[in-house]
Parts: sequence; C-alpha cells; structure tokens
Amino acid sequence: MADQSGVINHNNLREMRSTGEILRDIAQDFQDMVRAEIRLARTEITNKAQRAGKAGGFFGGAAFCGLMAGSCFVVACIAALALAMPLWLAALIMCVFLACIGGACYQGGRVRLKQIDPVPERTVETMRDTKEWANQRMS
Repeated sequence: MADQSGVINHNNLREMRSTGEILRDIAQDFQDMVRAEIRLARTEITNKAQRAGKAGGFFGGAAFCGLMAGSCFVVACIAALALAMPLWLAALIMCVFLACIGGACYQGGRVRLKQIDPVPERTVETMRDTKEWANQRMS
C-alpha cells in the first residue's frame, strides 16, 4: 500500500474539536480557577480571623483586669473612708497590681492586632495571574 501520511482521514475530522467546544472548555477552566481562588480566599480569611480572635482574647483579658482594678479602687475608697490605713492600703496595692496586668494585656493585644494584615495577599496575586492567563487564552 502507498504511504498515506499526507492524506487527511475523514474519520479523524470527527475527533477535532469545534470552536464552541474549545470556548466551553475555556469557560469551564475559568470557572474552576475562580472556584479555587474563592477557596483560597476563604482559607486565608479564616486563618487571619483566628489570629484576630487570639488578639481579641488579650483585649478581653484587659477588660476583665480593668473591671477588677475599678472594683478594687472602689473598695479601697470605701475602706479608706470607713476604716484604718492598712485595709485600704492593701486594697489600693491590689488595684495598682491589677491595673498593671490589664495594661500589659491591652498592649499585647494591640501589638498582635497590628501584626495582622487583613488583605489575602496570595489570593490577590493568584487572581492577577488568573486574569492574565484568561486574557492570553482569549487573545
């Protein structure tokens, strides 16, 4: 038989994809990438929210210690008016101690909260890459 490498086999034409099929595949690929970007953004935001929750715990500690400091101060004032020096002095020392702890907790929460960047950088970067890829595929 003769060499038929340069002859088009009409049965293979059915295997070639139409423009519509190619565009459908591109649209499906784009949808898959967008879904992946959404999953990535959700994961990043969840991680950052967990870190912010820990910083919130420090603020909660600061609020509790501030409440206790205020309570001790009130007790110290009452004791100072009603009783002799040693009772209110002890209450005042406790008040100052709790205020120092509250200040340290507040400062720790503030420092940790400033370290958190709310922008999901990886998602933004991959979205730019996806946009560039889609523009290249469409042109």
